[in-house]
Amino acid sequence: MNAILRGHAMLKVSRATSRRLLFSTMLMSGFMASHALAQTVSTNQQPSVPATTGGEAPDVDDAKTKVIIVRAERARAAAKSAFKASLDQGQPQAIISRPFIELATPETGDYTNIAAITPSASSAGAPNGAGFGESKLTIRGFSDAQYNVTFDGIPWGDTNGPSHHSNSFFPASTIGAIVVERGPGRAGDLGQVSYGGNVKMFSNKVAQESGLTLRQTFGSWNSWQSVAVWQTGVLEKMGGVSGLINVQANKSDGQQTYSGMESQNVTVKFRFPMADDWNLTAFATANHNKWHQSDNPGGTPAQIALYGVNFNLSNDPTKATYYGYNTFRKDTDFGYLRLEGSLPWGFQAKSTLYTYYYNNNTDTGRDLTSADGITNAPGTLGAYVTNAVALGATKPSNPNDLLGYNKLNSYRNIGNITDFTRTFSFGTLTLGAWFEKSETDRHTYDYSITANYAPDNREKKVCLVYTGTVCTTFSTDDKLNSIAYEEKSSWRQAQYFADFEWHVTDALTITPGVKTLRFTRRVAAPVIASPRKAQYAEDTFTKTLPFFTANYKVLHNFSVYGQYAQGFLVPSLNSLYVINPSANTAEPAESTNYQVGAVYQSSHWAIDLDAYRIDATNLLAADSTGQAYINIGKAKYDGVEGQISYTFGNGLTAFVNHSINNGINALTKLTLANVPETTTGAGLLYSSPTFSGSLLYKQVGSQFSSATETLPVDAYETIDASLGYSFKKYQIKAQVSNLSDNRAQATFRAGSTAALNRSTFLPGRNIQVTLIARY
Repeated sequence: MNAILRGHAMLKVSRATSRRLLFSTMLMSGFMASHALAQTVSTNQQPSVPATTGGEAPDVDDAKTKVIIVRAERARAAAKSAFKASLDQGQPQAIISRPFIELATPETGDYTNIAAITPSASSAGAPNGAGFGESKLTIRGFSDAQYNVTFDGIPWGDTNGPSHHSNSFFPASTIGAIVVERGPGRAGDLGQVSYGGNVKMFSNKVAQESGLTLRQTFGSWNSWQSVAVWQTGVLEKMGGVSGLINVQANKSDGQQTYSGMESQNVTVKFRFPMADDWNLTAFATANHNKWHQSDNPGGTPAQIALYGVNFNLSNDPTKATYYGYNTFRKDTDFGYLRLEGSLPWGFQAKSTLYTYYYNNNTDTGRDLTSADGITNAPGTLGAYVTNAVALGATKPSNPNDLLGYNKLNSYRNIGNITDFTRTFSFGTLTLGAWFEKSETDRHTYDYSITANYAPDNREKKVCLVYTGTVCTTFSTDDKLNSIAYEEKSSWRQAQYFADFEWHVTDALTITPGVKTLRFTRRVAAPVIASPRKAQYAEDTFTKTLPFFTANYKVLHNFSVYGQYAQGFLVPSLNSLYVINPSANTAEPAESTNYQVGAVYQSSHWAIDLDAYRIDATNLLAADSTGQAYINIGKAKYDGVEGQISYTFGNGLTAFVNHSINNGINALTKLTLANVPETTTGAGLLYSSPTFSGSLLYKQVGSQFSSATETLPVDAYETIDASLGYSFKKYQIKAQVSNLSDNRAQATFRAGSTAALNRSTFLPGRNIQVTLIARY
């Protein structure tokens, strides 16, 4: 008990191929319909599938999500699957509930490890091991910052561009369910990037009964993690208040060399019954991460050849790769107050006041790449001839100084989401609004490590006056020459939305919706990185977006659906880093989505298929002069996706999913970067009162790291396994990630020369053993 307490060619879909894919989908839909008809003589008969999944309520408190999961799990096959679709859905989605998270995903992981098994999703994982570094998730080839990520319905992400830091806010122990939506969703699905989809996380539910759960994990690379979860149960003497407290701490030496990490997280959630049927939910989480990592990770060919694919940092203080010179410190918090209840005339109201904070304070060597992996000569291992000049000096400092910088990215967001719903006999009306503001402070200060972190004036002089693209007046303030950039930025945004879920008949539901938005971004910067100048500018974007979904239940256990929707992506803050921001033609990147699909469920089978086409416009790039950002063209995405589960009835479930995904630049006709040509997931899941286990397979197809089809990344695959044994109040669980120890290349970044290209690789075999006690 002390331990417990303590590569193949890219497939391009032509019109003919698209027609064949759509025809295949229609054939499969026909098969599903005929199979359903064979089981059901009349749609007026009672459903042959169970209405619930066996008595266990979903592990979330959010009312809408609870309904989605309950409906998705009405069939036994769907309930036991790794992920499931809903017979009521209007767009492709995959629902992952808490039992699968506990059974089959790494204890130390984050949302990217959980969502990666779903169709069209891919994530190489953190090279340092699950949860012990950041990882990115791709959906249909849409990279991070091209889709929304929400927690309990609240969008969150960086403020310079809406990307996400996977291990900085919500560790896996705090997640009760995830819904991956492959589409913009409804009008009420909020965020800055309703463009490539939505990843919706939900917190763990507050239980009615009191209890204490202790989890102690030991794993590869000298890793450990401790988690304690206390459920208070309903406290009748305190007016029926109930809550949970989740405390987590972990530490690891890391898979990569000299890349140790430690983190702590505290999460608190309480529900307060109020007058009549009103309730108040209070949620707060705080997270701290510290690890040794370069700001520019990845090894060069020479470094990898000498030190292996795990090379990241060293213990040599004469090199910029020394771990003591490369440290990330991240502190975050996230919290909300949510009031919900009934109003007169049948309306239901929900209002959420929230805030979240992110602070990344990093010290790092300027350049850790090495052409030969050994020498400390110019151009190698981060040490190179520099024109660094100490303030007031008349000649360069040591030309072989080790150089570094301090980077800060700190922001606070505050917002409110309020919606009103009214259910009629023929449908449900939802009206709402979202308001948010952010304040951001970012800088990079250059220093010389060799000179005891003295400012290093390596930057070009700041330009005060441009004539066209030529600087005619330079600043005489030498202090600015040690600042790569220093800026304060902010945004103010408002979104108003409405949709109506209209039950035209018992079988047909259509949901039209509309959303209008206004987004204003400002920057106030004494220095921006490129061009080197002060910048005080702002942009405002407005847009109205239509949404439409339809769902038709052919039978009680077989439905078809379609979606038309427009999405958007607000330009990055970089679009204001130009000589003349008033000349920008930058507009939000927009997508028009067309999707059709079908869902079938029975006591043994759960099947869903879909086909999609997405037309994207307003792809952004800097113009050739650097004076402005301009729209350079369009892109087209299309593909087919499917997932099938079969439950044998003895606790064993098998599943497989597959996707064919394509992304093409409409102007160049070349494949877009980071779009895997296929994804495949498969697995076996077993659960009984005594034993549980899983075997998962994931394959990510080949792709390119550049938009010119010149930097290929081969296909890769991983196999994960878990086995658990339960006895009374205790459980022991063993998990192995990347069972085959596949070390395939995961990312590739081009350097100034081929010798300075950088690569990272799949994390190697990771074994974790977890002891669990429940009281």
